[in-house]
Amino acid sequence: MTDVVVVGSINVDMTSYLVRWPGVGETVTAINTRIGLGGKGANQAVAAARLDSSVALIGAIGSDSFGRDALDRLRRANVHLIPAPAETEATGMAFIDVGPEGGNIIRLAEGANQTLSPEHIDSNAKTIANAKILLLQNEVSIETSLRAAEIARAHDVRVIMDPAPAPVPFWSKDVLQAFDVITPNAHEAHLILGALPQTLSEAQRAAEELRDFGPRGAIVTMGGLGVGWSIGTSRGSMAAPTVPTVDTVAAGDCFNGALATFLAQGAEICDAIQRAVYAAALATTRHGAAEATPTANELYEFGTTLGSNPLESSRV
Repeated sequence: MTDVVVVGSINVDMTSYLVRWPGVGETVTAINTRIGLGGKGANQAVAAARLDSSVALIGAIGSDSFGRDALDRLRRANVHLIPAPAETEATGMAFIDVGPEGGNIIRLAEGANQTLSPEHIDSNAKTIANAKILLLQNEVSIETSLRAAEIARAHDVRVIMDPAPAPVPFWSKDVLQAFDVITPNAHEAHLILGALPQTLSEAQRAAEELRDFGPRGAIVTMGGLGVGWSIGTSRGSMAAPTVPTVDTVAAGDCFNGALATFLAQGAEICDAIQRAVYAAALATTRHGAAEATPTANELYEFGTTLGSNPLESSRV
């Protein structure tokens, strides 16, 4: 049995760090530029693997040099890639600009990711059926994600959906009902509910309201503030630790990969959320996407420095 199966995107990221944001028509020289593994699916998968989950990723890469580089990086991260053939498409690319405060702007070229289909999911149904957690995001077609969720639900596999990038218009209740837990950020919750949560208490209320739209649970992520959630009988909010943020790219992916890992390992909801919040916070102190996610040992040491180790939490 695999702990976590991810169905989603695989990109190569080209990230430039800027001393300030350029104006329209202006050229600004980057402080530094990095090439690394990205795509929300790959980021989630690596985050889970680095926290000692067994992970399979169902995704598509091109037959180009970027695809070979992505495959090599996934292998080194102990992620088992189940590739969908995409001979005529280039590997997905993300062009990321990071500003002086760590915020980012992303331009995405889907490439091979758009070829991942329900038929590819059907051919790997056994892998999904034998997982503990199915982790999804919105960088492949919703039809593909829904087919994966259908297979998972039929075999009592918990389904977590991060609805990012936010679909516009947002999904209907029929779509949201396909997932056990959704993990929108404040902007995505706003698109569903019509109100933007701005505090942790508002995030908790938003999570409770989101359950009326079909999912069995919701976690609203608030960036550096923390999260609010409502899952089963567990409700609450949690502040994120204060850290020296340098890069927020893929922090949400890290949160979701960590959440899936700790739920697969049998953690209670509160414990899994706390550990995922800590993992995401630690990821923002480093440059990059997938490569910024912490290992289990790094997360343990980080918790120790804060005086509250998430790997030893007894919260209920």
